[in-house]
Amino acid sequence: MTSLICWFIVLMQFLWRYMDELVGKGLSLTVVAEIVFYASMYLVRQALPLGILLASLITFGNMGERLELLSMKASGVSLYRIMSPLLIAVFGVGLWLYHFQNNFMITSEVRMWTLLYSARYSAPELEVPEGSFYNGITGYSMFVKHRDRETGRLEDVMLYDYKSGVDRTRIIRADSARMAMDDSKLYLSLKLYQGQSFENLEDPPGTQDNAPIPHAIERFDLKEILIPFNANFNRQDENEFRNLSVGKNMQQLNRAIDTAQRRIDSLRLTASVSLSDISIAQRYSNPYPQSLLDTTQWAQHARKSIQSLRSTRPAIGLDSLMRRYRLQDSISIYARASSAMMAMKYEAESRLYGDNEAFRDYRTNSQDWHRKFTYPVACVVFFLIGAPLGAIIRRGGLGVPVVASFLFFIIYYIIDTLGQNLVRSESLSVQLGMWLSTYVLAPIGLFLCYMAAKESAGLSADAYLNLWQRLTGTRVELRQVEPRCQETSLTAQELRDECLALRTEAEDLLASKLMNRSLLHIFLHASEYVRAMKPIDERLESLVDELRASRHPLVLAKTNDLPLMPKKISALPLPSSPAQGKLWLLALPLALPLLLALRVGRVRIDRNLRALSAALSEIVPIFDSNIQMNQTLQ
Repeated sequence: MTSLICWFIVLMQFLWRYMDELVGKGLSLTVVAEIVFYASMYLVRQALPLGILLASLITFGNMGERLELLSMKASGVSLYRIMSPLLIAVFGVGLWLYHFQNNFMITSEVRMWTLLYSARYSAPELEVPEGSFYNGITGYSMFVKHRDRETGRLEDVMLYDYKSGVDRTRIIRADSARMAMDDSKLYLSLKLYQGQSFENLEDPPGTQDNAPIPHAIERFDLKEILIPFNANFNRQDENEFRNLSVGKNMQQLNRAIDTAQRRIDSLRLTASVSLSDISIAQRYSNPYPQSLLDTTQWAQHARKSIQSLRSTRPAIGLDSLMRRYRLQDSISIYARASSAMMAMKYEAESRLYGDNEAFRDYRTNSQDWHRKFTYPVACVVFFLIGAPLGAIIRRGGLGVPVVASFLFFIIYYIIDTLGQNLVRSESLSVQLGMWLSTYVLAPIGLFLCYMAAKESAGLSADAYLNLWQRLTGTRVELRQVEPRCQETSLTAQELRDECLALRTEAEDLLASKLMNRSLLHIFLHASEYVRAMKPIDERLESLVDELRASRHPLVLAKTNDLPLMPKKISALPLPSSPAQGKLWLLALPLALPLLLALRVGRVRIDRNLRALSAALSEIVPIFDSNIQMNQTLQ
């Protein structure tokens, strides 16, 4: 099921990618259906790894959500033992995918690219727009002011005929026109009514430059132009694509790679000999052997004489050499040197072009050779990612697993595309570029398997949520109050008054200037905040100790809502005096994390004070109702 879903998604992505080449070409439904069918066969290798990833996520997510994994682990079965049968099945799927790519997918891929290229180079469907120039007819540009959709009549037509060249452009104006295609769909008949044409003629021999240009003007009531326009869909020859790397199996690719390597070696050896011969010919004027492979006596003697000249002739600088000649001789030497260097450059460029062609052939065949292995291996890698990740998140269905699977597949697709582009630009070797995504994701899959088997909390969402709450100061620590057996020494009225006094003190601190100062002021006067919080904290803990002795269950429940006040404004060390704080501010990299920690601490203090005021506001009415009830009973 998941493979079919992923298959449909990648097929839709393929159709959107090549939509512009298929729409507006007048293709029949049979041709479009063939393209879709062969493309679906070609996209099996992309959909299958993604389907395995999604299926493993859903399977192990469902098992974790239903506590089946927990029960199996409790009975002594490890996660590796649970995964092993499915891992063997995924290996079998990978072998099937390799066999499918190497035998069946070659034919579908060749036919798909043949149809796509045939559609790309087929003539577009003739649809002349209104109010703009239409250039879909080769050699012509047509402007139609209005077109009657029902009758096909074109009004206010202007036609530029430049098939004979821009200098011989013929301009035709007509009141109306009609267009029709012949039965063979090879010619377009254009009938023009009530118009005229203008055309420049060639100048006769001997015409002066400032003479007027001869031209011809023709007026007509009816004029018919027959334009070659092939509107048929012409299939290209499949053999052209069968000779490319996409139409070869493993054995053919091995032979092609070996042939390309031999061709590269031969071209580079020939280029080395040729450039060496040119260099020797430019340096020495006496006869020299044409090839380094020449082993005749004359060639050996010539090489020895050249070596002797190199060892005995003193080195002469360019400046001293030029001072020995006249200006005309110097210019001649420079011209000969420039000509020799240009000859060397052109020879190197021509040799480089052939070398690039041979290396491109080697690279494309090597890429397809490795691609037949990367997708089957990706099936195993995605299973090693999906199975432990599903056991960790413990969510089944098509919700979270779909998001997680597409996230990993997008990462895989980006890295794989990056590796292939780096191979094409010759920035990476073929082996490293084609296996780059596997090198990145395989360690992630093994790490997830290890973490899931050890049931580590490092991948738990609650652990990261708690860390984020601690960093941002949004974590709320709950108070756990245990009832006290000893009765309180305070009356209900006294407890009520203590709650009101503590609430007033907390609200006064919230409204004070101290809690509304800048972070810089808090940094320099951190001790003031500690002193301001200390009496509230002591008074709160004393009140909580008295409320624990209450026999009223609602009071005990509301006591748990009283927050735990922080003992200090920040867990990081703070300056003890304003002078020390100013010194710390001079080292900005040291003070910046302290300022961020202070902001988190102030947010936490502000939130706790507001929570304290709200909780006390709920406790006070409870005492009011008890006091009123006691007074009524008395």
